[in-house]
Amino acid sequence: MKGIVKTGIVIVAVLVVAGAGFFAYIWISGGSGEPSAAAQAERIEPQEPQQVVYEVVDARSEARFIIEEVLRGEPNTVVGRTDQIDGSIAVQFEPAMVEIGQFVINVRTIRTDDEVRDRTIRTLILESNKDEFEFSTFDPTAVTGVPEVIEVGDRLDLDVTGNLTVRGVTSEVTFDMTLNVQSEEEITGTASTTILWEDFDITIPYVGGNSIVASVSDEVGLELEFAAGARED
Repeated sequence: MKGIVKTGIVIVAVLVVAGAGFFAYIWISGGSGEPSAAAQAERIEPQEPQQVVYEVVDARSEARFIIEEVLRGEPNTVVGRTDQIDGSIAVQFEPAMVEIGQFVINVRTIRTDDEVRDRTIRTLILESNKDEFEFSTFDPTAVTGVPEVIEVGDRLDLDVTGNLTVRGVTSEVTFDMTLNVQSEEEITGTASTTILWEDFDITIPYVGGNSIVASVSDEVGLELEFAAGARED
């Protein structure tokens, strides 16, 4: 009996040490989440003299991911946020034309409501602690839904298709985008889509079994709110 008890104590001790080691690895490898550089997207160059190019104001913008999980037996919605965004949009009022430029997001700077989760995301999921995966990009290839004429005060409902790159993997997605033409100097808007982890070869580790996270949804909601000001030449 004593031998069995000793064996049990040893096993528990090993598990505790292993768990502490894993936590330390996540904590150290995950880093602080500070950016190595500002997000910087390729700028749109106006094709016509009537075009106005609007550039994203990061202090007034936010990118988000939304996932559903079961945490400690209870449904839980996880929201990750960052304001480290860059991009540009060109608008011609008449005849109407909208061109969406490249958008870049620093995914290393995404924060949820839990620091351990954030470090796990940076280390094991998005791997954004690595410099080569710090930034995600969206390169539009098509815009539909543009009206014949655009006026100040209009709301435009657009579909924007393009190539989204996350952790070095690129997949085509379509965002539902709303543009609000506040004035000739400012536009605001939102964009949203739903992707699958598997579209970007991403797996969520340590789910189920004895983990406190029983399950994570296969789908991920992506949202963007932005304000953009007219470029000053």
